[in-house]
Amino acid sequence: MNNLKFRGGTFKIMQVTDIQDTADVDPETLRLIGTALDSEKPDLVVLTGDQVRGQARAAKKDGIVERTIRQICRPFEERGIPFTLAFGNHDIQAVPAEEQLAWYMQSPMCVARDTPGLSGCGNHNLVIEGENGSPALNIYMLDSHGNAGLGGYQPLEPDQIAWYRETREALREQSGDYVPSLLFQHIPVEAMYRLLIPHARRAKGAIRGFAHFKDKYYNLDDRKVHPGGRHRETLCVPDSDAGLFEAACEKGEMLGMFFGHDHMNSFAGPVEGVDLGYCPGCGFAAYGDGVLRGVRVFEFDEANIRAYQTRIVTYAELFDKKRVSSVKHWLADQSPSSVADAVSKGIKLLLALGGIAALIIALLILL
Repeated sequence: MNNLKFRGGTFKIMQVTDIQDTADVDPETLRLIGTALDSEKPDLVVLTGDQVRGQARAAKKDGIVERTIRQICRPFEERGIPFTLAFGNHDIQAVPAEEQLAWYMQSPMCVARDTPGLSGCGNHNLVIEGENGSPALNIYMLDSHGNAGLGGYQPLEPDQIAWYRETREALREQSGDYVPSLLFQHIPVEAMYRLLIPHARRAKGAIRGFAHFKDKYYNLDDRKVHPGGRHRETLCVPDSDAGLFEAACEKGEMLGMFFGHDHMNSFAGPVEGVDLGYCPGCGFAAYGDGVLRGVRVFEFDEANIRAYQTRIVTYAELFDKKRVSSVKHWLADQSPSSVADAVSKGIKLLLALGGIAALIIALLILL
């Protein structure tokens, strides 16, 4: 099926990312997704990776990943909402992406596909028609691959970027002009760092960078980002995006590029005329930003597609919650977000333990 089109002059997309679970999917995750779907009634859902907690021991058992995927598909099937997807670095740690995509495609609401001959799995685009049947909006879904050595991440491959350019030009020939587009993938491009500003290591809220940004600490640049965004963890980017962002800036048709991967980040802002942004993780089985887990919504008016609106819808807003009520979920939030975060938390723990030990010794001396 692919009857994606503007109706009544509008089209709404919901981004869902980092469910990162195995069967059975955490009930609060499904509750968040289902309630957000009922509240927002999107025309299309895009899943942007790490749907499956592939690194978990349970995911290695036969049938578990397929069962997880069936549960993830169910909220969309029950409501008749089309969905598409990209894969993340954790999805592919248990079962090959090709097998997973085949399971997703068994769902009657799945509009994802794979473009043969390209690196990775699940690279595709979806054209949303205007009410007159012509292309009005285009969605790119790219496979940003997986982990590289020493805690890093793989870049995109040149053939994926070449395919993006070829598809962009083919749509221009078909419609007579470049078609406004959004691009979704799991791992962010390094240009996201242009929305940050370097700060002193001990500055309030400053977070260490990653890859070749690792020698500095950063906060959000409030002059660039949209109000309300949160920078709560390191931006874990590859050493290079192989030129994807530069390609996206070439013709002016790319409205925005949006990512998952770093569960506690939810900020967005323009860089060289292209919006770059995060969707927060929604999975309660993985670490996250407490009750600020959520989804990202995009709203388009066919009369002025470039003036689209995007916002985050959080668990806190949907359920009027101020904090997670489960010890299990609280413990998930304390787990490290990356190798760098694990090292940082380990150092802080050692310093804290050292301080406690020094205090005990001082008390013993005084006594």
